[in-house]
Amino acid sequence: MKNVLIIAATSDIGMHIVDCFAKRGFNLSITGRDTTRLKVLKDKISEKYNKIVKDIYFDISDFDTHSKFISDLDDLPDVVVCCFGYYGDQELALSNFEETYKTIAVNYLGAVSLLNILSEKFISRRSGSIGVISSVAGIRGRQKNFLYGSTKAGLTTYLSGLRNRLHFFNISVTTILLGPVYTRMSEGHNLMPVLTARPEVAAEKITDAILKKKNEVTILYYWKIVMFIIKLIPESIFKRLKPF
Repeated sequence: MKNVLIIAATSDIGMHIVDCFAKRGFNLSITGRDTTRLKVLKDKISEKYNKIVKDIYFDISDFDTHSKFISDLDDLPDVVVCCFGYYGDQELALSNFEETYKTIAVNYLGAVSLLNILSEKFISRRSGSIGVISSVAGIRGRQKNFLYGSTKAGLTTYLSGLRNRLHFFNISVTTILLGPVYTRMSEGHNLMPVLTARPEVAAEKITDAILKKKNEVTILYYWKIVMFIIKLIPESIFKRLKPF
């Protein structure tokens, strides 16, 4: 039976991804910073699927702990899913570098630190699958979220290069280009229903993409069309557009 490690399993999408892998028969190790929420999730999945779930405290922005976290795992997982993300207050970030750094640390630096270590372990074994949630926000910088978008652009580029490197070792890397989802992170935002996914639907699509070893997947097909159009707009016009 295969093992999956789900990082930031207590996120709204992460919890549904845990359920998706559990019902597919995987052994699960789940991580989070909120140990109470993590234990509730562990007990729920254990009872629902009658299986042992390992819960582990882990903070993606605490880079110094990453090597020990990986070495302390009982078994190297077959699949790793990264669900972490931070969408902060951009206006605050522009006047407070601590907020800017938090956005960069969670969305980009943490991923690079963890996946650099994990990929070397996978290379030694010559197998593994990695799935990481990025964002359509990284396709082009927009006034209202360019700090967040820039971290996701960097993450997507990093994953592209990592996929290229690991392909020769029988290791897949799946980039999930996620648009808006109805989660705690999106509360207070004016979301268009046709362009916004439900977390349980997104989780199923994400799980299937990772298990099918897809390269890059856009959740909700409409976003492919939207971002294709946005990319076609000349910069001389794009810079004049109102925030959207």
